[in-house]
Amino acid sequence: MIGMTYEQIVEKIQKEKGLSLSEIELKIKKKLHDLADLISKEGAAYIVANELNVKIFEDFGKKTLKINQLMPGMAALNILGKVLEIYDVREFSNPTRKGKVASLLLADETGAIRAVFWDVNHINEIEKGNIKTDQTIKIKNAYVRDNNGFRELHLGNRASIDLNPEEKINEVNLNYQKNLIKKEIKNLKENEFATIAGTIVQVFEPRFYDACSDCGKKATFENEKQACKLHPNALIKKMPVFNFYLDDGTDNIRLVAFREHVNKLISNITEIMVNPELFDNIRNELLGNQYQFSGKVVKNEMFDRKEFIVNNIEAVNINEVAEELVREIDV
Repeated sequence: MIGMTYEQIVEKIQKEKGLSLSEIELKIKKKLHDLADLISKEGAAYIVANELNVKIFEDFGKKTLKINQLMPGMAALNILGKVLEIYDVREFSNPTRKGKVASLLLADETGAIRAVFWDVNHINEIEKGNIKTDQTIKIKNAYVRDNNGFRELHLGNRASIDLNPEEKINEVNLNYQKNLIKKEIKNLKENEFATIAGTIVQVFEPRFYDACSDCGKKATFENEKQACKLHPNALIKKMPVFNFYLDDGTDNIRLVAFREHVNKLISNITEIMVNPELFDNIRNELLGNQYQFSGKVVKNEMFDRKEFIVNNIEAVNINEVAEELVREIDV
């Protein structure tokens, strides 16, 4: 158990802020509603306490935590994880400072989380190629922040990175969508992670591109042959990309699914690559079906529109949706 129980958290908020039990429980209930019941009651209590500046976490010292134990507000913590993906280093500038920021996707057997690097020394390790995908690293003295309902691990200048820890991680759990906020399409903002649900109203024929069999990234021409920059000896194979529109009654948005996510929607994608005419039957099967998608909102610069990059798919259970609507009406 990390930190306190639900009852202990509520009691500490009462003592430090002088709020009544009903006031605190109302805040926790609202937080659960805002996060679409994607976290536990205890997790919502942690967030409420953090927003009220009530310190509830123990001093972790040298303890190494699991990713599913991380909550917004935690600080000075240690984490061991495998690097799944490294994102491009970006430059930023504002009235008070300018610099670079880097990020990567880190995972262990309990889940995955985005790690954000602010210190130039840490960013240099990425730019020099000293941090690679599939590498196990140990991060010390980091802190956790909430970003649009999505947990992020942040590394400032007090943090450190062990690039070759004795402990290693083999199996990982990619389930990092469960803490995303469920939103209406009309309220989606660029660069945020979210969960949306709706009806597929338009689909486009899948396309295929040459990609690395190890990491799935698009292959480039190296020495007059296609290869992956990160895995030069890996096989190059065709990977699918699928575009379609989702409508939730408030608006619609174009979704883009890659690789294994396409397989969840189109089971015979390999056959369609050979015989595109087979997609006509799949098109009719998909139209009108309801799904829930988790992912990231991005801007398509060419067409000046928002798009949604899919990283998790679930079929919508109509009975559960109906029960949820009844509960909302009762409230």
